[in-house]
Parts: sequence; structure tokens; C-alpha cells
Amino acid sequence: MLRTSRFFKKLNENFNCSCKRLQNTTVNEKQSFRQKAWQAARQRYGNYEHVHYSSFLEYNLGQLNKFHQTNQTVFPPLEALRDMESELTVKNVSSYPHNWMEDYEFYKGASDEAGNIDAQHGTPDATVQPSTVPCNGCGAHLHCVSSSLPGYIPSEIFKGRTISELQTITCQRCHFLEHYNIALDVEVPPSAYVETISRIQDKYALAVIIVDLLDLPSSIWPGMQQILGSKRPVFLVGNKVDLLPRDSNSYLTHVKSCLKQQFVQYGGFDALNIKNISLISAKTGYGIEELITQLHKIWQYKGDVYLLGCTNVGKSSLFNILLNSDYCRPEASELVRKATTCAWPGTTLQMLKFPILRPSDIRVYHRFKRLFSERAQRAALEKLRRDQAKETGTVVAAQLIGNVGRTFEHRVDVKDAFAMSTGTQPITTLNERKAEYREARWVYDTPGVMQPDQLTPLLTTEELLRLQPTKMLRPRAFRLAPTMSLLLGGLARVDLLECNQEYLKLFVFAAETLPILITDTQQAEMVYARYLGTPLLGVPMAGGDETRLQRWPGLQCMEKDIVVQSGALLNRQAERQLNCDITLSSAGWLGLLLPENSECTWRVWTPQATGIYVRKPALIPQADRLVGKHIRYSLAYNTAKPFVFRK
Repeated sequence: MLRTSRFFKKLNENFNCSCKRLQNTTVNEKQSFRQKAWQAARQRYGNYEHVHYSSFLEYNLGQLNKFHQTNQTVFPPLEALRDMESELTVKNVSSYPHNWMEDYEFYKGASDEAGNIDAQHGTPDATVQPSTVPCNGCGAHLHCVSSSLPGYIPSEIFKGRTISELQTITCQRCHFLEHYNIALDVEVPPSAYVETISRIQDKYALAVIIVDLLDLPSSIWPGMQQILGSKRPVFLVGNKVDLLPRDSNSYLTHVKSCLKQQFVQYGGFDALNIKNISLISAKTGYGIEELITQLHKIWQYKGDVYLLGCTNVGKSSLFNILLNSDYCRPEASELVRKATTCAWPGTTLQMLKFPILRPSDIRVYHRFKRLFSERAQRAALEKLRRDQAKETGTVVAAQLIGNVGRTFEHRVDVKDAFAMSTGTQPITTLNERKAEYREARWVYDTPGVMQPDQLTPLLTTEELLRLQPTKMLRPRAFRLAPTMSLLLGGLARVDLLECNQEYLKLFVFAAETLPILITDTQQAEMVYARYLGTPLLGVPMAGGDETRLQRWPGLQCMEKDIVVQSGALLNRQAERQLNCDITLSSAGWLGLLLPENSECTWRVWTPQATGIYVRKPALIPQADRLVGKHIRYSLAYNTAKPFVFRK
């Protein structure tokens, strides 16, 4: 019996040793597998030292392999990317047209006998007196004095034109913007914008201040209250709401609250000045009918209305929509030309206007009947789009849209312009001296004020188009560890200096065409200099201009670092919300999601260290709903639908 017990004891010890060896072998195999997977992920960036993640390389791997006719998982070196840079970048700027003056009906050819003519500017003539006729697109007075001044038209077109003929043409700058998407530089001092707007300081008028919701608060001009007066009634309008991701069914209420809080904080106005807050999309028409209803209800016909705001917030686009709505007199809609709109800032140089249709009781009643009859159709269309968004995940179906209709139609009886025997001319412009317009109220489209925080003056037209998203923003989420830096194109850099956590989760809200690159903070300056002007950073774009990068001011950090703290969660069952946003001028913003009882220190860099703000509360507080799971062996998260439909 003693020998048997010893045998079983020895057998048990051997079995335990075998189990331990097997367990250790399994653990080592797992560690080896994870190590290999991590090394394989890092080897993808073997040609890019100190780069931990690049959205350009990740999203274009298939296209890179197709271009190089390979099936590799390792990203090709930078030299190979330069060969295909022209194919991977979207060219949005047309080539310069040399025969553009032939587009004008009144062009008769070159003025000198030899036929020599500057195809770019035509022939200026300083001896010809400027006209008092405003350009139909920007409002500047037409002239042929100098090609660098607003309202310029070459003398080959301008000379010999009557007032009625000048009223039918646009200046060279507006013509290029509209037909060729080319922005010409003109000499307009910043004080000219302020002088134009200051004319309304002593007038009893309504200020419709438009703010870009994607560039908040950098699209709020801080000096506007001093010019308009402390008692000025204000309609606050947030534009581009269709591009904001939908993190909850009541997200519009939160956006309104954030807009009001930021406007009071940075705009200098008191909350009592704000008579109405509207969220609109001047592109899709969403919210425009509701804005017109509130204008009729609150402002009625008390005085003129001025559309105000910084450059590129959508003033001219809203002006054009209102021009063809119930807010404009029907006969004037066909006589007032639309304002020129484009991505380039400062398109409107002088005030454009149209007469307001008086909202009498009978007109308001007929308008209400039209809107009420269209309510069922709008609801059915909204339900159809929502169902489509749920089933297919189509972003376009989830975007906010609206239809701007007309209740009152009136066609001007224009005689046939080709019936020369009648001896009459068609009516092509609005005669403000007529009796019916003497007591009229007007809507004015004013020039945009250049906010010091905006990056737009530093960028070309093609670069501006890259910054402007064309569909609903899709937040991109990342894990960032201490001593790591995130580069948002070549426009911003964010360093995570210190943190009491292993990593932090942040969300990038910017156009998908703006690349993201993550690197080590110690090497961030070297990496930025190496890849500036390449597809890895995107903007600024070197292109064929060798001096483009030399003119770029680079990045400068703000004086004080940003310290963000999070306390204990009061409700354990509630969803975690973003702690705050860090705005990056016109490039976008970052949303920070900190764990409980944590603290972190950030250093932020932008050109001239402008446009950096800490925004509390976050504009999209439940952004964590809009992203997928973490990608293994990567710093990124899967992108999911940029919208939710939860009851």
C-alpha cells in the first residue's frame, strides 16, 4: 500500500508539471502570435520612420498596389508616391482660359492696331471714368481703370457701354469665379469691409448674423457688436447644419444651445439681443422656410434686413435662396441677379439687395395654407429618407434637406427682345426709383468680414475645396498615448504631453480629404518638415509651384498648454459624453473622451497659433456612438455610420 501511494503521488506530480509546461507553451505561443502581428503592423510603415499611423496610406493601400501592380502590405516609399501624386489628388481648378473675353457679348477684339492684348487682364485704361453701375455678382462698381481693383472690366468690353448694357454684365473676377472656378486677387483693405457695414449703425434694421457651425467660434467676428450697436436686434443663424453628424435624435436642440452660448461669449452681444435662433443649410434648403416664417412673425416689416457674418459662412447662398422665396417680391426675383458664390473668401465686395414682400395678413394666411398642404408630403419624404438611411447606411439619405417654395407667383410681362420693329427694350433690371419701391424694405447681402482666426487667406482655391466637406462629417476616432502627436494635414498639430492614463480616445471632426498622421512628439517637427507638401499631409499642396511651401508660415504653438480634467461619473448607467472640444481654426476640431478621474495636458499648434479654443460643452457630445470598434494592432477605430436613429 505504501508503494502504491508513492506511485500515485509521483504520477500526480508529473501530471502537474506537464500541465504547467503545456500552459507556458500556450502563453508563449499567444505572446509570439501577438508580437508577430504587432511587428507586421509596424513593418507596414517601414519606409516611414516615426510614423505610427497615416490615414492617406491606410485608405489608399489598394490603389497604391494597383498603381504599382503589386499585392504588398508594406507601404511604398515616399519617392514612389510622388509618381502617382497627380492621380491620387483631385484637381478642382480649371486651366486659365486665354479667350475668356469672348464670353462677353460686347467684346469686339483687341483695341490696339497690332492686336497685342493681355489675355489675362485685357487692356486697362485709367483715363476712362468709372461707372456707378454695380456688378451683378459682387456689387463693386464697374470700371476699366486697374485690373487689381474690384469691379474691373477690360476696356475692350467697358468702353462705349450704356448704363443699361453695363447692368447686364459681371466683372472679371465674378466671371472667373462663376465659369472657371478661378479666384483673382483684388486689392481690398480690411477697413473697407468695416466701413461698408458701419453704414447701418444708426439705422433701425435687423441683423441676421450667420455663423458657420463647422468653424465655431472662429466664424464669429468679435468686433461686430461695437459696429452694430449694443441694442441691435439679432437673428442668429447657424449654417451647414446638414453636415453635422447626428449623435442623437435631439441633437439639434443641443447645437442651438451651443451656438447661443458661443455667440454670447465671443460675439459681445447680450442674450437679450437675440430674437431668434435658426439652424439652416443654405445648400440643401433645410430650415429656410422656418426662418422666413420667424422673420414674418417677429420682425414683420419694421425695417431693412442685413445678412452679416464672416467670409465663407454662406451669406450669398442664403441671399440667393431668399431671392427666390416668399420673402422677396415676385416681380423682383427675375430682375435682381444672384450673388456670386464660391469657396474663395470675400466674394461679395459691396452690398447687394432685393425688396421684401410685405407680410400682410392675407399673404401670411395663403403662405400658411401652402405650407400646411405640403406638410404630409414633407413628412412622407422624411420617413422615406430615414428608412433608406437605416437600411443602407447612405449618408446622403440622413442629411437634412428642405424645399423652399413660392406662394405668390408673378411673371413680368417682357416683350420679345428680338422683335426690333416694336422699338422696345426688355426689362432686365430693377428700377428702385419707381413709386412702389420708395417705401420698400430691403434685404442686403453684405461683404464678409475676415476673422483673424480663419485660415482661408493662407490657402489656394484648390486647398479651400479640400477643407470643405461635401457630405455629413464622419468622425474619425484614435487612441493617443502620452508623447504622441496628431497632425491634421499641414494645418494643425496636437501633442499629448502628459496623461495619467495609458492612452486617451479622441475624435477628429474634419473633411475626409484632410489626411491624419500620428507620430512621436519628439520627432513631430522633423516629420512635419519631411512630409509637408506630400499626400501624407495633403494641405498645403506643393503642386507645380516651387515657392508654395516657402510662403507657408508653418505651425506655431499657443502660449499656454491646455489642461483637461474629468471627475467621477455621477451616473454609472449613463452614456459617456465627450469632455470638451479643441477647435483648430478653419481645419476642424478634436473631441476628447477622458476616462473617469483623469487629467491630461495638450499642446496645440496652428499657423500663427490662431483659432485655438476649448469648447465646453462639446458640440457632438455622444460621438462615441458614431464610431465602431478598435482596430487590432492600430491606433484607429473602425468608422461607422455618422448618424443614429434611436428612440
